[in-house]
Amino acid sequence: MSLLIIKDTVQQVANAITEAMELETEIIDENLMIIGGTGRYKEKVGSYEEDGDLNSNLVYAECIRTGREYINFNPEEDSQYDARENELAEICCPIKTEDNVLGLIGLIAFTEEQRNKMIDKTSALRNFLQSMSELIAGKYIVSQNNIILRNAVSSLMNSTGLNASFDNIVSRSEKMDKIKKRALQVASSNSTILITGESGTGKGLLARAIHNESPRCSEPFVTVNCAAIPETLLESELFGYVGGAFTGADKDGKLGKFQLADKGTLFLDEIGDMPLHLQVKLLSCLQTRSVDPVGSSEPVSVDVRVIAATNKNLERMIEEKLFREDLYFRLNVIPLNIPPLRERPEDIGLLVQHSILKFSMVLGKAVTGIDAEAMEMLTSYSWPGNIREVENVIEYAINMENGSTIMKDSLPEKMTGREMSADSLNSLKTQLEEAEKKILVKCLNRTGWDLEGKRTAAGILKISESTLYRRLRQLNIKRNDDLI
Repeated sequence: MSLLIIKDTVQQVANAITEAMELETEIIDENLMIIGGTGRYKEKVGSYEEDGDLNSNLVYAECIRTGREYINFNPEEDSQYDARENELAEICCPIKTEDNVLGLIGLIAFTEEQRNKMIDKTSALRNFLQSMSELIAGKYIVSQNNIILRNAVSSLMNSTGLNASFDNIVSRSEKMDKIKKRALQVASSNSTILITGESGTGKGLLARAIHNESPRCSEPFVTVNCAAIPETLLESELFGYVGGAFTGADKDGKLGKFQLADKGTLFLDEIGDMPLHLQVKLLSCLQTRSVDPVGSSEPVSVDVRVIAATNKNLERMIEEKLFREDLYFRLNVIPLNIPPLRERPEDIGLLVQHSILKFSMVLGKAVTGIDAEAMEMLTSYSWPGNIREVENVIEYAINMENGSTIMKDSLPEKMTGREMSADSLNSLKTQLEEAEKKILVKCLNRTGWDLEGKRTAAGILKISESTLYRRLRQLNIKRNDDLI
């Protein structure tokens, strides 16, 4: 972060110094950019002194490096002074915190009268500039702390878990194993990533895991849901705005998500819902690594790693002129596609057990397992909502369950068929029970109704002996039943 975060305050200080001292004022940041100024310097705000070369041997670059003040009443005699404006004298004071030089305040004389004034009141001017530099540094620290707090809150509210890692991505399937290995391999780079996959597959969790395994892990992880923010507000949310940029705007302006994520990671969720006109601005931001806040004439540099995600087919959207092809290629540097749960059924059981453990603790209920019949129902389900739906189903079931094991009747109605009308439900239930009775009786008539025969029948039907006995009891099947 630089003095740009208190740009308005810096300009107010420059105006106050000039009004009090009747000398022109220039304030630059640690990158030699002019942040505030009066007179001829006001017109140069946004440009760079000494061509922005911090490694040069010129005055401002050296003051930034060393943190020392500079006083010169004959600039033309100093080979290190880049006197492009025919300056006659200058007193320059560093703006510092305990550890860093944030920038410089310069008082400049352009007339002999101003020069003589600076010579006569050197001590008073130095003290005044030091007070102004301390004021700016104090305002910067307060604003910086506010931004850090907002970053933390944003990360807490928008992240999928501060401790998310690849170990938290529950899976045993080969497809997911490949995805996790590829994501871990690219986590250390700054390349843009595009995560695709159906809703609920865990795109946000994967993005957070990538961030936590990257060199940026100690910096902010900021999420923007492009589908959840109204189109009229999305631009200011992403890029920020300056004070008075539009009706209702905060008088102090607002930092956008790109600036909040500076040095960290910005997760653009549901990127396929971004309006076309903002896609142009996003493309420019990715190319220039800078943002243009709404109402500002000057770009702001940002250092952000972008991870985008979508459940839409962007290539089809490009054909339909709904998504820019150049932005797609800029985002799709490293593609990661998370397969839907129906394509990796071997993960269902693991996810169910993980969810039971999670929601038993959350809900404070001693549910530790799931009945085989209920589990069979879950493994045969198509899971259109993917992992998110698994968690919802298990949370529902634990709420409904009174015992320690999730039974079929505790599952949501969409899985058990209880949501059907009473007539159709009874009719279907009756038909299923009659069919099941016929199968059980036919098998037991062949194997025998004694203990060994029932054990053999259970093996043929691929069910446990306990399930066989339970169904015989529930269906009221007796040895003399003749259903064949």
